Amino acid sequence: MICSMKKYLLALDLGKGSLGLALSRSGEFIAPLKEIRFPATHYEYAIAHLRELLMIEKVETFVLGLPLFPSGDECEMTPIVKRFATLLEQNFPNIEIVFQDERNSTVEAAAMLREAGKNAKKAKGSIDSAAAYIILKRYLSSIGQYED
Repeated sequence: MICSMKKYLLALDLGKGSLGLALSRSGEFIAPLKEIRFPATHYEYAIAHLRELLMIEKVETFVLGLPLFPSGDECEMTPIVKRFATLLEQNFPNIEIVFQDERNSTVEAAAMLREAGKNAKKAKGSIDSAAAYIILKRYLSSIGQYED
């Protein structure tokens, strides 16, 4: 039995010009949200959008997808995501940040969208949030709060 469930989690899948989002208020059910689009590498836009979202939604934990090569080594996006984590800390100091390995999350998300009858290429506006859903599902599974 879980004594204290984590609740109010927001998963983030950071790209160079997008931020996929998925929310769990209960710590058990996950909902993908509309992803944030912004000019490439202008992460302050993403922070501003998050600030607006956090006026509406209570969030206690950011689950930030950590991109890695299949080998587990850092890739080109890893330091960018770590710098984004610093921006999150500076702008939202009361929200915990945890990293979750996001390897193959986009591939898994595309398969999930196909199973739901959506074309992953046509669902470009939702693929990052579907990946954030996968990231949050993995995190909640890793702490024993989610089962398929």
